[in-house]
Amino acid sequence: MKRNNSLLRLLTISIMLLFTTTAFAQFEDLGKVLSTGPDDAEKIFEAYLSPYANGMGAGLSAGWYNTAKAHKLGGFDLTVSFNATFIPSSAKSYDANDLNLGDPTSGLTVDIASGNSPTAAGSKDPGQQVSYYQENVPVLGDILMTQLDLPQGTGFAYTAMPVVQLGVGLVKETDLQFRYSPDIEWGNGSKMGLWGVGLKHSIKQWIPALKKLPVFDLSLQGGYSSLKMTSDLNFQPSFYEDFPNYTIVETPGYYDNQQLLLDISNITANIIFSGDFKIICLYGGVGISSSTTNLQLNGNYPFPYIDPMSGQIRIDETTALSDPIDISIKSTDGSATKPRFNAGFRLKFAVVTINFDYTYANYSIASAGLGISFR
Repeated sequence: MKRNNSLLRLLTISIMLLFTTTAFAQFEDLGKVLSTGPDDAEKIFEAYLSPYANGMGAGLSAGWYNTAKAHKLGGFDLTVSFNATFIPSSAKSYDANDLNLGDPTSGLTVDIASGNSPTAAGSKDPGQQVSYYQENVPVLGDILMTQLDLPQGTGFAYTAMPVVQLGVGLVKETDLQFRYSPDIEWGNGSKMGLWGVGLKHSIKQWIPALKKLPVFDLSLQGGYSSLKMTSDLNFQPSFYEDFPNYTIVETPGYYDNQQLLLDISNITANIIFSGDFKIICLYGGVGISSSTTNLQLNGNYPFPYIDPMSGQIRIDETTALSDPIDISIKSTDGSATKPRFNAGFRLKFAVVTINFDYTYANYSIASAGLGISFR
């Protein structure tokens, strides 16, 4: 069992490294967005990370089935599948001018360069430059608080999702499904793992006109999946060293606990059908899917404070932002008015199965699986 678990980790890591090592490596520098303040940072983080969050959420909805036929009591299948979600062009960039940054009522104004900024799924070009000015500071007048280029993209317009799934036959042509991916760790303190549970139930058995039809099967399927991903960040007071009028008091180790957390859950429901022949099974489905992402930034982050008496700008422990971001991102990629459509095929050689399918939606998904099945 230990050897099998090690092999599973190796296979999963190999697929994930095609995507995560390069894509998430630069997330370590995202902490600099906190220099814009917690309110504006939330807007920027949501605009930048939403395409990846939605892509991973959509990926959780895939790979649940490769036939509509349920197992007999005690039958089971074990499948390793890989889901690649394609992020649409409309989600590869955003305009920071549309985010309503700054707070003119408190004298904090923002100068934003024209153009667009890449999202995490966009190009590797730097984003728009944003410059924050505090007006009418005692002694100093109008001063530059921070200036930065918004984060560049990763160049990856897709997300990859490896899933190991077990389906077990129960009574009344019902399958209980479990899915799992072990926690995978890679560079920069990043880690990801997932789990899920689902049901598949034959409705052909309850429809007299269909009950005796050979080959054809019709079922309902629903599932819930949860994914957690963490990545270390590194935003230190040295970021502010080149700005004038700053006094920096740095406590060693105080800013070393920074972490980005994505907690993504997905729920999906599908009507699935299949034609099961001797070697090949043709299958498809129509369904809905909804995912929710909780985005958190945990730890301490340096942030400037203006002394109203002296006009000096300080950065120390008392001015730090602690656990500054906690927001939810909702995505319904497939609804009652705009469902998702899936089609694919499965090849069976004795007990070994190979399947491929494609799900058409705003975030479309290609899936491939390798498994064993005992009916």
